[in-house]
Amino acid sequence: MKKGGIFLKVIIIILVIIVLIIASLFGYAWLKLSNLQREPIDTSDLAVNDNLYDDIKTGVDESITEDEFNEVVNFVLLGSDSRNVNSMEAGRSDSIMIVSINPIKKSINLVSIPRDTYVTVPGYGKTKINHAYAYGKEQLTLKTINSNFNLNITDYITIDFSGLKNVIDKVGGIELELSTQEKNYIGIKDDRLNQTGKIKLNGEEALKHSRNRTVGNDFTRASRQRDVMEALINKIASLEINQILDLSDDFLKEVKTNINVTSYIGLLTSILANKNEYLSNITSNQVPSNEYASGQMIDGVYYFVSDMEKAKNDLYNILYYMESNYYSNIKERVIYGKKS
Repeated sequence: MKKGGIFLKVIIIILVIIVLIIASLFGYAWLKLSNLQREPIDTSDLAVNDNLYDDIKTGVDESITEDEFNEVVNFVLLGSDSRNVNSMEAGRSDSIMIVSINPIKKSINLVSIPRDTYVTVPGYGKTKINHAYAYGKEQLTLKTINSNFNLNITDYITIDFSGLKNVIDKVGGIELELSTQEKNYIGIKDDRLNQTGKIKLNGEEALKHSRNRTVGNDFTRASRQRDVMEALINKIASLEINQILDLSDDFLKEVKTNINVTSYIGLLTSILANKNEYLSNITSNQVPSNEYASGQMIDGVYYFVSDMEKAKNDLYNILYYMESNYYSNIKERVIYGKKS
């Protein structure tokens, strides 16, 4: 047999082996994802804005195409304070965050909605947005967000933040920049600072940091929760695929969702292929912003009262503006105070 023929066969065999390895990894990953706790909701009753594309094209970016609009993936991330995402006692949502993934910009946006935000909860009138979870769990929370901000979100992930401490410990901790007051609250000494000025936190310390209501205010606390999530995303992304798969059992049992994983295969492939771009383009924001909203007492109860039209436009720009330099490299658009 000619050497060229042998060489070609060797190449074909190597390619087949590579394909089999990739297929087995995807098969194993698929098996892991089958353990995800799925709880569907009625997507026909979510107050979805069917005209959102027209609204975005008219008010945000007239150059955006419908294909580009459809590429953006948005879901609501809820942190429950019930300590058990499957508990019959729903509790109130301790954290409300819109996660927006844009494959065109290779970006991830984390947008906190303050839990005291004064909104109309369908069927219950004017109240705090986090009450929607207590009244109707994920179903009513998504409906409340869509109806107040004119969005079309139909997917959610509910996560037990107290259970995340086990995941953080499994990945060897996360690194965060902390102020002197934040370090003192957790009980951390400066000798744990690394060369970049960051401190490695274990799961218990990260959880205590994300729940800190003593230093700053509730908006600062929401910012801390976004920081913890971003640090965890970066840490998990730095692991090898086999390490991530080993970790998945611990992570998935802390999560409940209605997401159909099969519909996100293309997105997952994009993220895996462009991991570094996505990780270098994570932005963190709060809507409504302190720039046009403020705390007010209504009938003896504290609410965060906003110009909802400005809040809606703010969200539209963060989620859908396609210019690559828009909001790029912005860690916090809303400044809560310099760290000391």
